[in-house]
Amino acid sequence: TCQYCGERLPKGQLTIDHVMPRSRGGETRWGNVATACGPCNRRKGDRTPEEARMPLLRQPRRPRYLALTLLEGATAPPAWSKYMYF
Repeated sequence: TCQYCGERLPKGQLTIDHVMPRSRGGETRWGNVATACGPCNRRKGDRTPEEARMPLLRQPRRPRYLALTLLEGATAPPAWSKYMYF
């Protein structure tokens, strides 16, 4: 689900958005990344959600342990590999 507009898309059509853009010191951490559709990610661009007037539907956070164990054995998209710790 896009965390800006709420559109539900297949995982292959979602992007990973840095809430605080990397160009402005934002890190690639659970608390700074959110899923976004391509149009919302491009619209937000190099701005914070506040600057872009695009509030997040949910604040990013590290998944609970249960959510991570449910992924075990499942195929995660390759782009997620840098966020996986198991």
